[in-house]
Order: sequence, then C-alpha cells, then structure tokens
Amino acid sequence: MRIQQVCQRTGLTKKAIYFYIEEGLVSPQRCDENHYLEFSEDDVRSLQIIALLRQWDMPVSEVHELFDYPSMTNFYLHRRLNALRNQLLRQLGLVHSLSALLTELPPQYNMSSMQEQIGRSTAPSEADQSTLDLLCPDQDARMISIFIWSSFLNVSKSEYRLFLWRKMTEQAQQDLKGSLKYVARIIYALDSEWIEKDARQRYRDTQAILKLDETTFPIYTQRILDCLHHLVEDDREQAYWKLNYEKVTLPLVQFFNGPLGTLMAEYNPEYRLYLTKMQQLVAEVVRRLQTGGEQALYQQLQTLLAGQLDIEKDGNLLGYYAFEMGLYRSLPLDVQRRLLIESNREASPLSR
Repeated sequence: MRIQQVCQRTGLTKKAIYFYIEEGLVSPQRCDENHYLEFSEDDVRSLQIIALLRQWDMPVSEVHELFDYPSMTNFYLHRRLNALRNQLLRQLGLVHSLSALLTELPPQYNMSSMQEQIGRSTAPSEADQSTLDLLCPDQDARMISIFIWSSFLNVSKSEYRLFLWRKMTEQAQQDLKGSLKYVARIIYALDSEWIEKDARQRYRDTQAILKLDETTFPIYTQRILDCLHHLVEDDREQAYWKLNYEKVTLPLVQFFNGPLGTLMAEYNPEYRLYLTKMQQLVAEVVRRLQTGGEQALYQQLQTLLAGQLDIEKDGNLLGYYAFEMGLYRSLPLDVQRRLLIESNREASPLSR
C-alpha cells in the first residue's frame, strides 16, 4: 500500500508518517523496482493506533514504551488519563481564578494596576477538584484492581465476569478510599519494565502456590521466613514497612481477604484455592514464630516494627509481604515519602 492510501486510512499526514518511521514505530518495506515505501496491513494498524494515542496527547516516548510492553496497555492508558486529569484540574484553577478576577475589576482598568494582582492564587480549589471528579471520575480503583488481581485475570470473557469486575472496582473505590491516591501515585511513578517484571514474578509465585504439595510447602514456608529475617536485618526494609503499613499493606491485605476476595473467587475459582493454600502457609509460619524455632525472630519483629505486626489479627500480611509487596518497595524511600505527603495533602481538603 502506498503512502497516499495510508494517509487516507489513518488521517495522518505524510510528514507525520515519515516521522514515525524515523522513530522506528513502523518499518515499511521498500519496493525493489521503484524504491517506494510499501505499507502492510500491520503497518497501517500500527499507525492507526499511534494516531489514536497521539489524539490523547500521549508523548512519543510513551508510545514507544507501549509498543515495547503491549501487555501494559491498561497501565499506559490509566497513566495518560491521570496526566490529562491533572492538566484539566490545573486549567480549571486558571479559568476560575481569571474569571473571579474579571468579576471584581472595574470597567476601566489599566495595565499599571495589574501590580495589585501579583500573588493572587491560581491553584485549583476544592470546588475545582469536585467539578473534575463529577465530569471525569478517576479510574485509579480500576487500575489498582488490575495490579492486585493480575495473576487471576487471564480467564475467558463473559457478561457475568464483566458484571463482577465492575462491582469489584466500584467496591475498591470505597474500600481503598484513604489509600487509593498513595497507591496510585506509587504505581504511576514506577518504571514500566519493573512493573512487568514484578507482575511476571507474582504470576509465577501464584502458580507455584496453587500447586503446593508436601514437597514444595516447606520451601515456600521458608521463603516467607527468609523475607522476615531479611526484614529484621535491613533498616531500609523496616523503613518501607513502617511507611507503607497503614496506607498500603494493611488495607490491601484486608482488601485481598475481605468481601472482594469472595467476588474474585467467583470471577476466577482458582482464587479460592490460592487463599486456602496461602492461609496454610501463613498458619505454619505463625506457628513457628509463636511456639516453634522462630520465636526469637518474632520478638525482633515486634520490637523493630513498633507494634505494626499483629499476626493474631492479620497474619495473612506475612504472606502478602513475601509475595505481593515488591511493587511498593521499589521506589527510593524519599520519593515514597514525598508521594505520601502529596496524597495526604490532596485528600485532606476533600475529607472535611
């Protein structure tokens, strides 16, 4: 297919198509006879997708990443929505600030009088945030749900499963209200390659836990204990634990094991077996911590974590920490602290 036809089918200009070729996003062949570019149907489909992504103002650098990590499509679209919402919120603040100023100005106003407006706030207000949420609700709960349940989403589609998924994301919006912004900020700040690597590792662990038998059970029990030993030996890991405990670890563990877990078990019956196997692992770890050979480790954990470990009430967090928390311990500590401060600052006006 010649470039003129491609322009018609994609809505792109020749200049734009040549640019995407130079960027390596498409690689059409050249005709041996006349050296004209010949575009395949796959090239056209790629250009149509690129055109759509660019309509959403996705930077070319992110388009590259999306083509490199196609399984991360949900992540990139969620991150783009988050960026567009932030831009729109900023624009709402500017529009309302300027509109308010104009209602206050006398009909005769001179440039020399603008000095008195210096320092006037143009930041978005609580009302602007409410307007944005009404017009365009965030989809953070959906994104977080995908990350949390990623190992169990590869099932056949059905209307009932779609209904369950909507119900789960709606419930997630309620259950994770206080933690949602912080968890979302962490995920948006992560490197795509790292996220995909983490998702693959969690999937492998999930499959191994589903297949636990008397041979592998001690191996995975020891793996949890090894993580806990590493925790008491590493100040940095302790800092992550304390930083994430209230806002991430505890809410997500309760999220995993609460009513939403029941919905996920309907969505994918393997989840019920996974929970059973994980509870068996955790029960053995708790036994060894309380009455077995790991009592000294338990005392160290109690001391170092300043009471942020109640294995009687939330023993499941031991398994969650070992197999699910890597995603929330990957950013530098100072970056995560800043994200926590920002999410608290953003949430506080709206919670009043």
